[in-house]
Amino acid sequence: MKSYSILTILSFLFTVIVSIDFPVFMSGSVKSVDVMEEVPAFVVLIQFTTSTITASFLVNSANIAIFNNLAKIDAVLDAESISDYYKRSRRETYAFIFVLLLLHLINIIIELVTAEQITLHALFVLPLYYIQKLEIAVFCKYMLMVKRRLVLINDHLKVFVQEQEKKNKTIFCVSKSVLNSKEKIEINFIGRAADDNTKIRDLAAMYDVIGRICSMINEVFNFQIFMTLVSTFTYVVITIWLSLYYYRTPASHSGELINTAIWCFSAIYTVGAMSFACERLLLARNETRVQVNKIIMNYDLPNPMRVQAKAFMELVEAWSLRIYIYDLYSVDITLMLKFISVATTYLIVIIQISHFV
Repeated sequence: MKSYSILTILSFLFTVIVSIDFPVFMSGSVKSVDVMEEVPAFVVLIQFTTSTITASFLVNSANIAIFNNLAKIDAVLDAESISDYYKRSRRETYAFIFVLLLLHLINIIIELVTAEQITLHALFVLPLYYIQKLEIAVFCKYMLMVKRRLVLINDHLKVFVQEQEKKNKTIFCVSKSVLNSKEKIEINFIGRAADDNTKIRDLAAMYDVIGRICSMINEVFNFQIFMTLVSTFTYVVITIWLSLYYYRTPASHSGELINTAIWCFSAIYTVGAMSFACERLLLARNETRVQVNKIIMNYDLPNPMRVQAKAFMELVEAWSLRIYIYDLYSVDITLMLKFISVATTYLIVIIQISHFV
């Protein structure tokens, strides 16, 4: 399998390099704007090469460990007994692939329509962008699988908290919505409050497994996320530079500018999807903290169960479930705000420099 990966990398690199017109580049007749347009493609080519080597030789065991731990969580929480649990996940995966293919197909059609000249090199480079988006789609799917398990833990905690709140009510009331008995059995994991009930400890252990899974996901996708941000930032800067260049050029290059801008927006959407997937996991973690805190503050519960909840809270504080880019930036909704802020700064700088060129 590893030799197959190396063969795939070498064959694709050879195809891309052969498609480059080196005599034209060596003659010095190539415009600077044409060179700038090819920079993002080579950044993505570097990402493809390095990520393939990394996935084949360095993080293969981590990927296996991620799925083994997910299977362990499902076994403890008895996820198979929940109707449509895996079917929803499968439909979600199909939706990811369909949307990814559709968006990439739209980008290719716009590329072929707006491009002034279609070269063999451009056709070979197009699959690189699909591979880049596919890597981020896989990362988002990983995060959603983790989030689904954490939501299942939250459901167990909610059912237990609601049962205890009903017992503490002194006024008789009729509920407007009654849970289906089958659904109630499916998510009733903790059971009755008792001194020998250790189910909260089991849920805390599963949260610890989720924390270790997030750490392994961070290890696997660290470089891919970093290179995605680099290529997206490169696209933004080049789009700004090309816009100013074509604005000052008498000839009309609206097709090339539209094409570059669309690829730039698609790259930004990729970063946005990545940030949104991580943000949803953080929101689920906040819900876990709220439910565990309710158990801690319920002094009517047996003391051993409250002690288990306090240990659970310490685990929640220890595992932030955040994805970091080489311990520099956290991948969440604030990453998009920081990215927009930096892009705006470079827009101002490039506009100022263009007045002196």
